[in-house]
Amino acid sequence: MEKKESLKYIKHSNIDLAKWDKTVNASVYPSIFANSFFLNATSPNWDALVIGDYVSVFPLTIKSKYTYTYLPQPLFTGQLGLFGKTDTETETLVLNYLRSKYKLIEIELNATHHLKAEGIGLTKTHIIEYKKTWDYNQNTKRNIKKAQSLGLKVEQVQKNEILGLSKKYLNPFLKEEVGINRTGLITFTRLLEEAIKLNNLITFKVVDEHYKIRALGHFIFNKHYALYLKGTNLDKKENSGSMHLLMDTAIQYFKDKSKWFDFGGGSKAGIGNFFIGLGGTALEYPTFKVNKLPYIVQLIKNKR
Repeated sequence: MEKKESLKYIKHSNIDLAKWDKTVNASVYPSIFANSFFLNATSPNWDALVIGDYVSVFPLTIKSKYTYTYLPQPLFTGQLGLFGKTDTETETLVLNYLRSKYKLIEIELNATHHLKAEGIGLTKTHIIEYKKTWDYNQNTKRNIKKAQSLGLKVEQVQKNEILGLSKKYLNPFLKEEVGINRTGLITFTRLLEEAIKLNNLITFKVVDEHYKIRALGHFIFNKHYALYLKGTNLDKKENSGSMHLLMDTAIQYFKDKSKWFDFGGGSKAGIGNFFIGLGGTALEYPTFKVNKLPYIVQLIKNKR
């Protein structure tokens, strides 16, 4: 009963962001997705469930539509859920609260969640846990050598150039190949801006001997966790190995700076195999979905 009474709903304006980030960063799995700057960018005005004095925290990425309030997974965001103290009792408390408050929930939890319950599914990302043994496969090694033999090299993009290069080279990829709309691109730019402001972003580019950009990639990080946010190669038809070279540089860069390197996905076989070739190991984690919308609203939602 005591724990139940200590579960507090806190509006965004009242969240102690310093305590929030301290709890997230001290968690068993300190996912950068739950850092306050990341949430501020991808889910403005998010609220929170907090237990005790920020002993456990859970972000509420609330939106409203058709007169109902729901919990979606924000764009460019992976594992959220419970951070700080996590156990099945606390998970049960929080998930039961969410079921009682929201008719539609479509969120990802994080890898420390172990509760088996109604609405829980699984998805996966790929990670390198640097304290464990990892290596590239032969195809990856060949592609890195190929890129080097072609005279390609990797450079860090200066802070004042990141947004311009991203809009020019990465936004078209996100729009045309990933299907991100104009609103999503605005969110993406806002996330980059927030990360740049806090020195939590590094961007690498691959250039050829004529200084033409062949690949570009963003990596966002906190004290323990590095994430491959988004990137693309611009010479796909040439198969130059530029993206392998870029990813190798980032993985080596974070080796002595982070505990984890998160490839940010890989549920689809093709991209998953690319990450596995770079030393990634599949990490399954839960999703949580509830749909108690009226039938007519479900029809409208499914048609969109």
